[in-house]
Amino acid sequence: MSARADIVIVGGGITGLALAVELARLGRRDILVLERSFTGAGGSGRNVGRIRAMQLTEELARFAIAAQAKHAALADELGANTLFWRAGYGWVLYEEEEVSRMAEVRDMLRGLGLKPRLLGSAETLRQLPVLEGGERPAGSLMHDDAIVHHDAVLYAYRAAAKKLGVRLRERTEVVEVLRQGDEVAGVRTAEGEIRARMVVNAAGGWSGKFSSLAGIRIPNTPLRREALVTEAAQPFMQAAITFYRPQEGWFNQTLRGELVAGCLAPAEEPGVNLAATARSLGRTARTILAKAPRLGHLRVVRQWAGVYDMTPDRKPLVGPVARLKGFVQANGCNGRGFLLAPLIGELLARWLHDGERPALLAGFDANRFEGREDMKVEAGDYYAGYAAGGKR
Repeated sequence: MSARADIVIVGGGITGLALAVELARLGRRDILVLERSFTGAGGSGRNVGRIRAMQLTEELARFAIAAQAKHAALADELGANTLFWRAGYGWVLYEEEEVSRMAEVRDMLRGLGLKPRLLGSAETLRQLPVLEGGERPAGSLMHDDAIVHHDAVLYAYRAAAKKLGVRLRERTEVVEVLRQGDEVAGVRTAEGEIRARMVVNAAGGWSGKFSSLAGIRIPNTPLRREALVTEAAQPFMQAAITFYRPQEGWFNQTLRGELVAGCLAPAEEPGVNLAATARSLGRTARTILAKAPRLGHLRVVRQWAGVYDMTPDRKPLVGPVARLKGFVQANGCNGRGFLLAPLIGELLARWLHDGERPALLAGFDANRFEGREDMKVEAGDYYAGYAAGGKR
């Protein structure tokens, strides 16, 4: 292994690879990506590729709208089919309080140029007939959001990175961040030292642990999320479905005809845990059947787990760390990593290249938790931590 690099990016998932590609396009050379396992071993290979512009806050929605546009252009940018598909999206509501809240969110999203539709119970069932016969929804928020195939996107980035001269080292875990005073000097792996002027933390669910190696405390908390996939079937639905009350869950049919689904545990223990459980299998099956009983004949063929990289305010950490020159955060995406990563990579690369922070990244300051004690990710349903009306 080379003992030097200009930039070391720790994490070979979509965030790290997207940043490497964008930096290389700007003319940066000698970029080294280090992956503790293999490309896609973390969240980038375990998510379900939902590219949703609808978000609960104006700040996140602005970024998500631009991020979705970036995804729509990736096939041309990377020269590979990412299987970007505007399947549509149904945010299904089961409580009247949700309907009232989502009326405010709808208005906020329309102010940003989207055209979401807030539907009543009967129209929701007409638009989403897979729900007929199940628990009756109070309404839904519908929009023409998209899905991609995570492997298609990830390996398109990997191929582009290699073509641009980016070096990728898999099964290489960083055990120490080297410092010289208040500046980064490189990293140490089991194979030895790699000197570098810049180190980027794109380690996803491991980002909090990796940041601590540099002496930087961040509030990122990994939380396990489990999913399952069934055998393929003839098309029975198009729009992806998500619901958050009384329990959070989601399901959609893939282009191959499989049902992909998940239902969150009420109180998941924090930490990196990639074990799939029988409890999740049973919980997901019961919940999906209560919503869409016509899917009961489908047989599950596989299940898996991944982790969300959560922050207390549900926003990413992106940018240079003030008290350690050369150390950069690109993490904390709160379950939106695959959606946000390509745009984070583009904007962060531009920032690191020309020294000016893009306006869209202003609210994701990597130093905003510095010196604060309220750094715990609080338990609660999806709506917890977001202001009603979408203002933060």
